[in-house]
Amino acid sequence: MTAIILPKLFGKHNTAHSKDDCSNSHTTSSLASNAYDEMMGLLGTSQQAEAQCIAEIKDSFRKFGIRLPHEKVFRYASFYNYNAEEAIDRIREDNGNPYMQLKMKEDLQDQFGSTNALFPLPDLRTRKTNSEVIYMNPARFNPNQDDIDTFIDSLCYVLNDLSQTVDQCQNGVTVIANMKDVTMENFNKEYCAKLMQALQGDMVPTNVDAFLIVSPPSWFGKVFKWMKSSKKTSKDFLKRVHQLKEEEDLSPYLMSQPELYLPDGLCGGHAVGAELCEDYMDLKIAQEQRQQEDARKQ
Repeated sequence: MTAIILPKLFGKHNTAHSKDDCSNSHTTSSLASNAYDEMMGLLGTSQQAEAQCIAEIKDSFRKFGIRLPHEKVFRYASFYNYNAEEAIDRIREDNGNPYMQLKMKEDLQDQFGSTNALFPLPDLRTRKTNSEVIYMNPARFNPNQDDIDTFIDSLCYVLNDLSQTVDQCQNGVTVIANMKDVTMENFNKEYCAKLMQALQGDMVPTNVDAFLIVSPPSWFGKVFKWMKSSKKTSKDFLKRVHQLKEEEDLSPYLMSQPELYLPDGLCGGHAVGAELCEDYMDLKIAQEQRQQEDARKQ
């Protein structure tokens, strides 16, 4: 895909306008300004800041004839805590970012289907933030034999998928890693570093509200040291990483009766992990095919 080259958004821009253009646009801009002021007056302070940030991002790109979808603007704005300048810079940087263009093609289908190591848990939400949940089973992935980049692609694919709406972006996602049956063969330094980069949003702008490591073995301290010592791991994200010694420690983080939605092998889960993963793959393949068909008709 050919990337669109976005011009620099900050600094002075010299644009010539005729007198007629200026006079005709003055009334329109005044009406728009009044409507905007009225809307802002109805919002609280934090909501005003959010609305101003979103408007600033949209205006910055609209100057160059680029109209961004509201959901995309909100995703970047919320990820950067409504700092417009940082959000705008990241949008420009992500132009052509391959992690933002992932599709459920052959490599990802093989990754999801052959390992069942990662997939979202439909209908499960966290108790406090109502965030959606991604399940990881590290024992089913061996970074010393399997392709690390494809696994990271699969994680970024799900993070993108759970960042499509305003509500999803507001609530973020929670990632649960079930450490049952893991060995040192399931980890290496490269894998740990890239995993943390993906989870903290370096690859795609998704707020991971919590990374819950459930039932880590006694030797996991060495692996966690790899995660923490990576040069690109942020201290802020480490505050959202929690090691839960027992499966039961997971319950306070989740909605009531989580066992109805958790996969077998974790907290007495009733769902079959392989079926959840297969259903997710089938759903995304069908959705992407419909999108392609709709695009051809336009």
